[in-house]
Amino acid sequence: MPDKSVEVFFPYSHKDEKLRDKLANHLKIFERQGLISGWHDRQITAGSEWSGKIDEHLNTAHVILLLVSDDFLASDYCYDIEMKRALERHDDGGARYSGNPG
Repeated sequence: MPDKSVEVFFPYSHKDEKLRDKLANHLKIFERQGLISGWHDRQITAGSEWSGKIDEHLNTAHVILLLVSDDFLASDYCYDIEMKRALERHDDGGARYSGNPG
């Protein structure tokens, strides 16, 4: 088993939550093996400042897996904040993104 798992962050539109859950199920085997740790905003605990937690994971995740849909692209937050930051981190070599940026 690896010493440290790779953090995978999944930005998504809340309208696509069922699809995010399916993706998490597909990746569960890798979590069990200690290869990855998945993170999404539904893991934010009550009382936490949600945008700060999302920013933290946008800035620290090894892989940012964009769940791009028409609802994702229509969301100002998903498009202007999450996708743009993922692309910046990809360009500076800090993270890999997966998704179609439009």
